[in-house]
Amino acid sequence: MEDQAATRRRPAVPILLYHAVTETPGTHIAPFAVPPSAFAQQLDLLLEAGYRCVTFGELVAAEVAGRPLGDPDDGRKTAVITFDDGFADFATAALPALRERSLVSTLYVTTGWLEGGRDRRPGPSDRMLDFAQLPGLLAEGVELGAHSHSHLQMDTLGAAQLRDELVRPKELLEDVLDRPVTTFAYPHGYNGPRVRRATRQAGYENACGVRNVLHCAGEDVFAVSRLMLRRTTTLDELSRWLEDVECRPAGRESWATRGWRAYRRARAVARRRPGSVYA
Repeated sequence: MEDQAATRRRPAVPILLYHAVTETPGTHIAPFAVPPSAFAQQLDLLLEAGYRCVTFGELVAAEVAGRPLGDPDDGRKTAVITFDDGFADFATAALPALRERSLVSTLYVTTGWLEGGRDRRPGPSDRMLDFAQLPGLLAEGVELGAHSHSHLQMDTLGAAQLRDELVRPKELLEDVLDRPVTTFAYPHGYNGPRVRRATRQAGYENACGVRNVLHCAGEDVFAVSRLMLRRTTTLDELSRWLEDVECRPAGRESWATRGWRAYRRARAVARRRPGSVYA
């Protein structure tokens, strides 16, 4: 394990989190939907700042192997672009903009929301991707990961339902893609030690949350930090993220975070219903 001084010398990695790329989002996703014009400007800013993009899996695999990307001797900075949920506009708006700039991405899909599934779950009003589209996205170089089946708050679930929300999407995706699915993104970013252990036991190799801080090598591979872009995110804000490349290893969870998790779990038990903004 590297000492903290060596970790700080390596530039931090911005792992960007998007949801929808559209001018006409539904109510639930509206605060997190980025207009196509703004998305294009953000991608251009990323390139102008000298970043290359890799998939989430490539980044974590390199770090686990002891050859983290973004080494000062490499001369280039590394970023990761991720998308959560699986909105249809990923294929119609986001992917063309990425393809035009030769940028790769990682897409985490909520399998219970996708069109073409037999077990649809309550979700956003926006149109979602179809299962039949996923192999084509994979062929385009998009890394595909799971984002649960029902988009519930994972840390409010009992053991059996937690395992189902981890295992079911993995099996569904592997069946349609005919390849292992090894990466997971926690809905709402909510996790915790129990959820992270269950994610590992379900067969995933890594997972990401949110935290809204830059990622540093050495971070728990089942709690990797991302930066969420919202409809209100400005180019100046993104520019500050891209310029702030000093690695500051993430500290322990705050008591506020632990307290909020305990409250949501207690509320779910009392209501006999897991936490969700859609149920």
